[in-house]
Amino acid sequence: MARELTTGRAQAVTPEDFNERVKRLLADKPDPRKAEPRVKGSKNSKPPTNG
Repeated sequence: MARELTTGRAQAVTPEDFNERVKRLLADKPDPRKAEPRVKGSKNSKPPTNG
């Protein structure tokens, strides 16, 4: 593992490193794009009329 600097300053992160960290964080979470559509509950007791 790389030695971490303890200067207290922000360190630059490459886009590749950032993407790898995000992939690891989201690896065990379900994909939100594949979510099943929710059926909305209707507040009206009457069905909609076509006309």
